Amino acid sequence: MRIVLVCALLVLASAPRDRAIAQDAVGMILDLVGREDVDFRRLGLDGIRHGAKGEDATRRFAALLAERTPERQVELLHALADRGDPAAIPAVAALLSASREPAVRTAAIGVLGATGGGAEVAVLSESLAATDPERAAAKRALITLRGDDAVRTMIEVAKSGTPAVRPLAIDILAERRARAAVPLCATAAIDADAGVRRAAMRALGKLGGPDEVPAMVRGFLTAAPGAERNDAEKALIAVCTENPGKAQAAESFLAVFKAAGDADRESMLSPLGRIGGKGALAIVDELLADPAKRDFGIRVITRWPDATVADRLFELLAAAQTPAERDTLLAALIRIAPVPENKLNDKQKLELVQKILPLCQKDEERAKLVERVNAIRTVEVFRFVLPFLDDPKLAEPACKSVVELAHHQKLRDAHKDDFAKALDKVIATTKNPELVERATRYKEGKTWERK
Repeated sequence: MRIVLVCALLVLASAPRDRAIAQDAVGMILDLVGREDVDFRRLGLDGIRHGAKGEDATRRFAALLAERTPERQVELLHALADRGDPAAIPAVAALLSASREPAVRTAAIGVLGATGGGAEVAVLSESLAATDPERAAAKRALITLRGDDAVRTMIEVAKSGTPAVRPLAIDILAERRARAAVPLCATAAIDADAGVRRAAMRALGKLGGPDEVPAMVRGFLTAAPGAERNDAEKALIAVCTENPGKAQAAESFLAVFKAAGDADRESMLSPLGRIGGKGALAIVDELLADPAKRDFGIRVITRWPDATVADRLFELLAAAQTPAERDTLLAALIRIAPVPENKLNDKQKLELVQKILPLCQKDEERAKLVERVNAIRTVEVFRFVLPFLDDPKLAEPACKSVVELAHHQKLRDAHKDDFAKALDKVIATTKNPELVERATRYKEGKTWERK
């Protein structure tokens, strides 16, 4: 019987040009949706999703919402969302306004996100002030709304909404990659509200380019010291080192730095070092040459993002004036030697690590270097690390590096016997249960998911 109904439904739904047949298809779908039997009801919901095309049919399906229990309303709403017809919006919006059931409201919001446009921004923005899961559903819906009018309306919400909603609206615009929101974010980077400022800087970190750097510097300087300032710095650095136009953005930052007053320039030293580049290095050399500003120069160069300053760091380390200065310079070398973005090939990275190792006077310095070297994924690094498994003071970081290198299956499989022996040694040596688990799985040819 059910197979017959399915076939009949498919036949009816496939003939939308015949109004009488289409009406019969809608009637059959409505009948199935009203059944208590789960399988029949599922057939009806599939009919809503894929059958009986047209706005009239959509409105008849949506009209059922007012008659159903919350559980059945949720089923209908999911089907209407998949159907994707804006004709359902009036009935869905009315249900959202009337219902206090969290599941119903969340599902209704999903329909508006799947079918709506700019006209639905206002009601969805109201749900941003609610608690989850309604707020999370509203964020997803606002991200998926179609049309330029949706972006324009959201920009207005980001400008003049409530303090709770404005940062969320900015985050949503950034998630949509809405370039039209960039001028708003540039202004909001120095907003009186800290939440708005932080959201604006996050957005500029994703969307910004060279033209936005001056506004981002103002946002960075306006940010409260601590977490807000740190996040603003990360966004500024992303624009100058990762985003399209990053070279021009770095030049723009350098120009702003040079034009700034002494107090602002001091605050900008950290991003200057983390952005790097030849122009920044010239400023560092000036600082280092001035005994009164040498500490500033050390602070900048030890934040460098790559190994282009390695030789300079070695020179400074050899002439370090205090133990603290020496520790800071050596820590910078240990940090940049193996990083993927340090502009060296793998052979050069390992050579740099080997050059740094004799300069490490403390066990914790050697341990850090042995642990960080696993970022260079070569068999030569694997062989470099192996002897440290026998050093009680360095065995634990060496175990971690062996396991991290073994995580990469192609490297492990290309040297299967050598890795098997090393992993046996790790299992017998390490006091870390997770490393034991990972070593055991890799030895057996299995994978391991990071928790």
